[in-house]
Amino acid sequence: MLQKRILTAVVGIPIVGVCLYLGGFALQALIFAAVVVGLVEFARLIGPQVKRDYLFAAGLSFILLSYGKLSTSNLMIWLFVQMLYFLIRTTFSSKKPFAAAESILGVFYVAVPFSFMWLLRNEYGFGWIVYGILVTWVTDTAAYFGGRKYGRRKLAPAISPNKSVEGAIWGGAAGMVLGGIYALWLGQPLWAALLMSLVLSAAGQIGDLCESALKREKSVKDTGSILPGHGGILDRVDSLAFVLPLLYIFLTVMNAPSGL
Repeated sequence: MLQKRILTAVVGIPIVGVCLYLGGFALQALIFAAVVVGLVEFARLIGPQVKRDYLFAAGLSFILLSYGKLSTSNLMIWLFVQMLYFLIRTTFSSKKPFAAAESILGVFYVAVPFSFMWLLRNEYGFGWIVYGILVTWVTDTAAYFGGRKYGRRKLAPAISPNKSVEGAIWGGAAGMVLGGIYALWLGQPLWAALLMSLVLSAAGQIGDLCESALKREKSVKDTGSILPGHGGILDRVDSLAFVLPLLYIFLTVMNAPSGL
């Protein structure tokens, strides 16, 4: 298992890194492919009741929309059209729109967070997207090793029995310190760098728990197997699904300059 994880990382990290650095069409193609795989994984997670046509039409159209000008009017039109299609589709097929509403969650859980990867890279630059990934990775790593060594109290035993309060504290502290140093280098004041890094670190851990809750409800260990030793796409971006949108909001509110 460890060898598979290392091999996947050795092959995958350079590909993702190059696409993030280049931006443009290379990153758009990577994100589009990841969203397709993520939607497939989510559809399997839901089961036979999923409305695949709606899930893919709404999810992929949102990604394409984000590649263009994501204006308020365009976003409102998209929201109305996808909701209209969903209600008509479910009303005249299954006649159970509430029961099929899991498909809506799939669109927002898979497509929307990935769109923020593009928006961050396109509007704020390579440096900030690296910052978001760094905070997430440092938090996950510190939480894992801190929890193994010092973990005593369970953080959320009903959702993820292996996570501990001590591990979460270690993860938050490491994410705040190392992320804060990086944010300082990108030009943020000390208070903003530390606060933003701490909030993003906590958000990443919450995202991880939310993914665990989804899998526990469906009684599955991983969302997929496309990444040997790591599981599926959704298993790898569970924390980023919360971190990247929040980072974009922080940068927009602070009117931050582009980084690198």
